[in-house]
Amino acid sequence: MDESFEALLSILTAVRNSLMQRRLGATVDQVNLEDGATRSAEVMVSYNDRIWTVTDENKKWSFTPATGGRIEYATGKVEQTPRDRDDYLPPEIALFFPLSMRIWGGIADDFRVAGAEAEDEGVRLALVALKDPRFTGSAFVNTKYGVMTEYVTPARTFHVRDLNWLPRL
Repeated sequence: MDESFEALLSILTAVRNSLMQRRLGATVDQVNLEDGATRSAEVMVSYNDRIWTVTDENKKWSFTPATGGRIEYATGKVEQTPRDRDDYLPPEIALFFPLSMRIWGGIADDFRVAGAEAEDEGVRLALVALKDPRFTGSAFVNTKYGVMTEYVTPARTFHVRDLNWLPRL
């Protein structure tokens, strides 16, 4: 069997396994490569309960199946996201659901996977932009957790650090 194919299969297995796990916590660092701006957010994902939160210095964005999406700003303003947007995942959360990332060559995607290679505790993906193949990127999926811990495009980078299992509620 082809090594790239086996590496992609290990991502599928890891993602399927992660969906049956307990809560994960991490810090997600984002760098805008155009202006160098950086931002960090604390993330919690509970796969069993289908809830998540992203907290940065300006807001807390959360989702529960019962209430949908909710954004609580540091200013005190609260915004409820429309229920027809329940499928939307902020980029920091999408990393915890690698198959929802816009890298698989689908209609709404920005990139396609051009190669996959097993590396350490995961799989390194080479990405090529769909609209202009001169633009490339990369991603790394940690197969222990089923999380994309690195995502690099010409515009920005995301790095997941301090990834760990959290106690059950």
